[in-house]
Amino acid sequence: MITDKLNYSPLVKAESNNALDQFKGTLYPSKKEEEWRYSPLKKLRKIPFINDSSFVVKNLSLLNLPKLEGNILVLENGRFNPNLSFIDNIQGLNISFISNSKENYPYSTNLKKEDYFSLLNSSYLSEGIVIRVDGNAKIEETVNVLNIVSSNNCLVNTKIDVFLNENSSLHLKQYFIGNTTSKNGFINHLNNISIKENASLVLDKFQDLNLNFNISNDCINQGRSSKVISNTFSTSGLFTRNNVTNNVNGEHCHSELNGVFSPSENEYIDNHTLINHFVANCKSFENFKGIVKGNGVGVFNGKVIVHENAQKIEAFQNNKNILLDKESIIYSKPELEIYADDVKCSHGSTTGQFDDEAIFYLRARGISLKKSKELMILGFINEVIKKCNNIDYQDFIIERLLNN
Repeated sequence: MITDKLNYSPLVKAESNNALDQFKGTLYPSKKEEEWRYSPLKKLRKIPFINDSSFVVKNLSLLNLPKLEGNILVLENGRFNPNLSFIDNIQGLNISFISNSKENYPYSTNLKKEDYFSLLNSSYLSEGIVIRVDGNAKIEETVNVLNIVSSNNCLVNTKIDVFLNENSSLHLKQYFIGNTTSKNGFINHLNNISIKENASLVLDKFQDLNLNFNISNDCINQGRSSKVISNTFSTSGLFTRNNVTNNVNGEHCHSELNGVFSPSENEYIDNHTLINHFVANCKSFENFKGIVKGNGVGVFNGKVIVHENAQKIEAFQNNKNILLDKESIIYSKPELEIYADDVKCSHGSTTGQFDDEAIFYLRARGISLKKSKELMILGFINEVIKKCNNIDYQDFIIERLLNN
């Protein structure tokens, strides 16, 4: 197991609950389990991980990120880096760190299944951030959280708890970055998100791990008439995986899960999602686009469950993929489970290569083959990219996807 190779000095031990005991009794996952069927788990298991909380990044400009506006919270190798961060005092917004708090933060999520990596995170936490938005507070400034691994073989366990009270709103941007000078680092992250009645959250997530690993578990709980829009853009990583569980617990909710993933040579990017409709009169939309290059591997496994008595649900799920090379691989598995009889639900998946006639049409007008493919990719991902309101951020995502 991974922990056999570490001399842990965890910030938070889960002594107040049974997470640590559960973890010690949990086997490392294998490909025999459906959830991990295609995952390159041996890559992780072979790495001699270490604890290294040193700071390597001297300036954020070295990471080629878009212009960051609002609050900037930087976690580097699992530790808060104040030299690269900026925290403004905004009325209605409260930001704190678990390492500085005297409060007890017991392990609590509503994931579909506690697995090895979520228990690893809860048992040996490097740092946690708590973001609270007061009732009726509309936070206009973006909160940016950068999670950087910059040391070789470094294992990082981080967590963000987000609490949106009634009638509040927040825009949270997360960046998971593998420094270009680091390799075989691993960010194991957990998002715990609670959205109360009439509150709304926009969550933009960007993952560019280079020669590093990232597993991110998101658990979203929605109250009545709340809204969540989650946009995930994954451009590189030896092994990048997103597990998203969205529990819709109140009526008249709006839920969106969108994403673009683009693995290239020797990379693996996986999105596993679950939307639980527990009550009636809600809408959910899911739209993921995959662009696979070289011998890269992409995975989309999305499930929507309409539980008993959750009538008048509208749930739509879509996954489309383009394979750019003969060695490119995609595994797509959209799923619906419906236990109510008055619903509108659909799901679908398509995978293919570029249309030769469309490429010929563009080239006949003097456009190079490279530019023709770029234009085709732009048209393919445009509807997802537009979900981000900021033009600079859209341009940044497009540039990273095209040049990965």
